[in-house]
Amino acid sequence: MDFVLTTQMIDKFSFAMEDQKEQYAVNVENGELAPLSVLDESALEETFARLPRWGSAEGFHLMESFITSIDNPAWREQLSRALTMGRGVFRAFKDVLKQDKEIEKLWFAYKEQRLRSVIVSWYNSNREARGLQRLPVEPEETEELVMSDFSFSWGPGTHAEDIEALDRDAFFGLFPEEEPARLDELFADKRRGGEPPGGDRSPILVAETPSGDLAGFVWGSIEGTSVHIVQLAVWQGLRGIGLGEALMRTFLLAMRARGMRRLTTELMGRSLRSAGFFQSVGFATVTQVMECSLDQLPF
Repeated sequence: MDFVLTTQMIDKFSFAMEDQKEQYAVNVENGELAPLSVLDESALEETFARLPRWGSAEGFHLMESFITSIDNPAWREQLSRALTMGRGVFRAFKDVLKQDKEIEKLWFAYKEQRLRSVIVSWYNSNREARGLQRLPVEPEETEELVMSDFSFSWGPGTHAEDIEALDRDAFFGLFPEEEPARLDELFADKRRGGEPPGGDRSPILVAETPSGDLAGFVWGSIEGTSVHIVQLAVWQGLRGIGLGEALMRTFLLAMRARGMRRLTTELMGRSLRSAGFFQSVGFATVTQVMECSLDQLPF
């Protein structure tokens, strides 16, 4: 592959892969597409590379994978039921998605990300097979798309009550097996003595939907030249489209511009699964805190 894989090319290749009537190959010199039906074997061997296979089996497995990524049990149940329809399963799946624009948006974002990863892997594998080095791919435009879909601003604005509710819901969601009364105590303990979001030492970056509703936020607490992330939260229906990462990256850059030197966050409960996400934006593990309940000692 002598061409640079751009976002525009990835979109073009994705569209061609989903064509159920024709299969395509890519010119390794310039990235142009050609139908397999017009290529002879010599051209296919020397000048072209087949696009990755993406048939009904791959599409079905993608739908199964998407369902496992959904937190909402009601949507998981409806989409899982659609996959048991036999003939017409793809139509049934799409009909369920159309019932809610947010879950449909999550699906398209998930599908786009998976197709992109398949194409990038195929691209570099073909380069290596030809004795070429792997080339960097243009940065994903997911964040740019998110930034165009949502507006970002500092301070709670008119969303103080919604921020409080989302903060509480996000915290409770970390411990689904814990008793609500116990969670009330833990949450109150975590927030006790802290400055409300929006002050000079308590910056909060808020994301709004085009209609002006709260979509998510990242909230920090400043001490000296250090910032501690108090909460990063996105409304459940908007998770999985890159909004949390866009919020975090914008927040980190702003804190650096303000002269902050260090940023920390505490992962608890289910958020421990997000360690990879935080590492991807520059965090590293420096300590580990363990906890036990003195009311439930094993001895």
